[in-house]
Amino acid sequence: MKINKVEPIVLHIPLEKPVVTSFGKMDARTTVLVKVETDTGEYGIGEIWNNFPSWGVYEKVTTLKHGITPLLIGEDPLDIGEINAKLFRALTVLGLQWGALGPIYQSISGIDMALWDLKGKHMGKPVAQLLGGHDRQPVQVYASGIGPGEIENLIESHQEMGVSAFKLKVGKNDEQDFRNLQKMRGMLQPDDKIMIDANQAWDRENAIRNLQRFKAFNLTWIEEPLRCDDFNGYRFVRESTGIPVAAGENLYGERHARMALENRALDIIQPDLSKNGGISECRAMADIARSADVPFAPHFLGGAVCLAASLHFFSAVPGGVLLELDANPNPFREKLFTTPFVVKDGKLAVPQGPGLGMELDPEFVEHYRIDVSSLG
Repeated sequence: MKINKVEPIVLHIPLEKPVVTSFGKMDARTTVLVKVETDTGEYGIGEIWNNFPSWGVYEKVTTLKHGITPLLIGEDPLDIGEINAKLFRALTVLGLQWGALGPIYQSISGIDMALWDLKGKHMGKPVAQLLGGHDRQPVQVYASGIGPGEIENLIESHQEMGVSAFKLKVGKNDEQDFRNLQKMRGMLQPDDKIMIDANQAWDRENAIRNLQRFKAFNLTWIEEPLRCDDFNGYRFVRESTGIPVAAGENLYGERHARMALENRALDIIQPDLSKNGGISECRAMADIARSADVPFAPHFLGGAVCLAASLHFFSAVPGGVLLELDANPNPFREKLFTTPFVVKDGKLAVPQGPGLGMELDPEFVEHYRIDVSSLG
C-alpha cells in the first residue's frame, strides 16, 4: 500500500456573529481538511488549523501542494514515524529560513492526523487504541471562547449541558474584563472553574497589575498572558502572582515545548493537534511535560476532525486534565460528521469506530466547499 494522492478540502462559511479576540475579529469560519489516499482506495482525513487569519488558507494549501505532497507520494502510510521524520527533516530548516514554521507545522499536523485515521481504519482499531489507550471513558470539557461581549447565553447554555469549567477572553479592555469576571463568578457554583485567555495581549507590567486584581476570582489558569515566546516573562508572571500559567498552541513541536518547560514557564501545557505537528508531535510534547510533572489540556478551536482526534488523544495519553471546547456556534464542528458530538454531563464521548471513528457528511462538505485548485 502506497500514498498516491493528497487532497486539500477547504470549507468556508460567513459568521453571523464574529468571534473577537485581543488580536483580531474572525468574521468567517474557514476549515482546511486534508485527505490522504492510497493505491488501494483507503484514505484518512486530517485537519489543519486555520482560525486567524482566514486568508491563511492560501499558505496551508500551497504548502501542502508544493512542500509536502511531493515528499509523500509513494510512501507507506502505515509507517507514520518515518514519514514524520522525513517531513521534519526536509521542511524544518526551510521553515526557519522562510520564517514560516507555522504553516509547515500546521500542514504536517493535518497529514499526521490523516495518517493515524488511515492506519486505524486499515487495522480496524480506534486511534486511541493505536496510541495505547484501552479505557475510553468520556472526556471532561470546558467551555472556551466566551466574551469579551455578552457572556450570559453561552454560559447558561453550557451549564445546561453539565459543563462546570469556563474560559473567558480578556485583553481588550481591563474594566470590561473585570466586570465579565464578576458576572461569570456570580453565575457559577463555588467549585466551578474559571480560566482566562489574554491571547498574548499584555506586557509584563499590565499582566501583573491585572492578575493581582483578578486573583479574587480564584482563577484556575491564565492562558498566554504575554507573547508566546516570552518564557522568562511567563515564569515571572507565575512566580509573581501565584496564578498557574498555561500555553502551548503556539509552541511548534517538541523542541519549543522542551524550551518552555526547561525555563519553568508553564504550569499547564496546551498542545493543539492541528497546529503543533499532529498527534505524533503532541504526544511527544505531552511526554516531555509529564516528565516535568506538568499536566496537559489540549487546545482546540477548530472543526470536528480535530475534535475527534483530540478526544482519542486525551483518552490514550496520560496526564490530561481538561479538553477545550469552543462555546461559540461552529457548523464545521457541529454538522461536519454524519453523527454529531453531544456534550452530556459536561463530557464528550470518545468515538468508538476505526480510525478517528467518524464519517464526513458528503452533502455538507460539498455545500460549503470552495475551489482551491488554482492556488499555488
